Amino acid sequence: MESMVEAAVKTYIDAASERDPEKRAAMLEACFAADGRVVSRSREIRGRAAVADEIAKLLADPLLVRVRMLSVIDAGNTTFRFRSVVERSNGENIEFFDAGEVDATGRISLVLTFAGPLREAADRSDLTGPWAASG
Repeated sequence: MESMVEAAVKTYIDAASERDPEKRAAMLEACFAADGRVVSRSREIRGRAAVADEIAKLLADPLLVRVRMLSVIDAGNTTFRFRSVVERSNGENIEFFDAGEVDATGRISLVLTFAGPLREAADRSDLTGPWAASG
């Protein structure tokens, strides 16, 4: 059975490909908090309306082929993560890693989004802190 978190994230992902603005708005209403945020390295998108505007810009890109999932939705009690890619007709593929949180109403309150693949560590010395593997 799909969890509340998985349902919200799936609806959010589907909204990113929905070309009908009214359907997209209804989907975002169902899954994204009115004051929710999408935070990247360079900016913050605050509020459901601003998220809807950003999706509309994405879908208006004449080079957009599709948004495709690269992973399952990994969901906990209130958190999630997934990988996706924006495919463009010029051959450019932009990979994303998104992680976030769902509030008590079942709507996404925060998405942290990272564009581009994460560089692999060259060796264990690149890993520091409590997450470093001992060896």
